[in-house]
Amino acid sequence: MKTLKTFLSPKEAAVEIWGEWTYSTKNKIYRWLKNGYFNEIATLHNCPIIKDGNHYHIPNALIKAIRGDQ
Repeated sequence: MKTLKTFLSPKEAAVEIWGEWTYSTKNKIYRWLKNGYFNEIATLHNCPIIKDGNHYHIPNALIKAIRGDQ
């Protein structure tokens, strides 16, 4: 049985969104996080991205909203 995590790492989030973890998806996810592309969606769905030092914790609910799984 697969357990669903509440928060995902950028690598896990990229794999959920684009289906792979490559050099380009790594750069894209970090660029999107840095430039705030997820902020509007996170605010609408009340699931903020947490940045702890240089680590991002991305809510699984946010990734589901981006993919349209809700």
